[in-house]
Amino acid sequence: MDVPWAFEGHGSAWVESPLQFLSAVEAYAAHGLSTQGCILLRQDSAGLGDVHAALRGLFPATPPAALARRPTRPKTADFTWVIGDAFSGQVQRLLLRAPRCRLVLVDDGLAVWHLLRLLASSTAQPVLRARVRRTPSRLALGVAAGHVLRRAVEEGRLTVFTMLPLPDDLLAAASTAGIRVMRHDFPLLRSLPEYDHPVEHRVVLGTALVNDGLVRAPEYLGWVDRQLAEGPVAYHPHRREDPRVLERLAADPRVRLVREELPVELSLRGLGPRHTVRSLPSTALVSLRLLVRGAGIGTDGVPEHWWTDLASPGLREDLAVTTALVNDEEHTGGA
Repeated sequence: MDVPWAFEGHGSAWVESPLQFLSAVEAYAAHGLSTQGCILLRQDSAGLGDVHAALRGLFPATPPAALARRPTRPKTADFTWVIGDAFSGQVQRLLLRAPRCRLVLVDDGLAVWHLLRLLASSTAQPVLRARVRRTPSRLALGVAAGHVLRRAVEEGRLTVFTMLPLPDDLLAAASTAGIRVMRHDFPLLRSLPEYDHPVEHRVVLGTALVNDGLVRAPEYLGWVDRQLAEGPVAYHPHRREDPRVLERLAADPRVRLVREELPVELSLRGLGPRHTVRSLPSTALVSLRLLVRGAGIGTDGVPEHWWTDLASPGLREDLAVTTALVNDEEHTGGA
């Protein structure tokens, strides 16, 4: 869907994770927003300050950022608010009191697919996370926030800015609903100097699926052992990696745990043809496919017996689609 940005002017952002932050910086560059605006970083989210420092070192024109306890409500309609997590209760409460300004929703993993499905539904849906506990107050807030976001869609004030390809059915539904979707391939990040290559030829990205109770730990550790059978690896833990997994891997001489705060979108940009990257289904692999040229990047699907009862059919299906997107060299997807 090729549409003009037409979002020049002032803006600010609220982000709570490294991917949201990197996506917000790309949105600032694509929008031509004034750098008088500020990207607010949730202060209790680990690593965001380090990511900002690394970006400023590589790209001095990075928009200014500051740690904050909560987002700031836009004051005027002539404003662009970049939002990293539209499911956040803090964000939704501010949406109800904000003027009818321009909204840009950036990537927060597969949550963007879930959000698009809710906004594109033929019947009004509350904007709630897939696995949230639906208390009366949380449901009421999600209903009200959904109304605000759908009104923004109707008035042409809402854009979803994503690096993720969209499944064909979701792209069609979003288009029918009038949702403006813009794809990007991290042009700013791709223009920055590369980091040093890891010593190991094989890189494994960790996962939060075990820690979140969705995948069984023994099965996951068995998968890691199969990766190690092919040689030593540099293992990049997920921010929410299960402590049992890390304890086991720390004792294995074939593993170098890369304990750094930078997201892999920054730290692994320098990979080349001699490297391979493996993980369970992850949007980080989709990012790396856009950022890294020449490295072998792939994922393995999650067998049915690895899942716990907490893993919904919808989540399993989305991760299966992610597997196909990562492994299909010819897939372009897009909007």
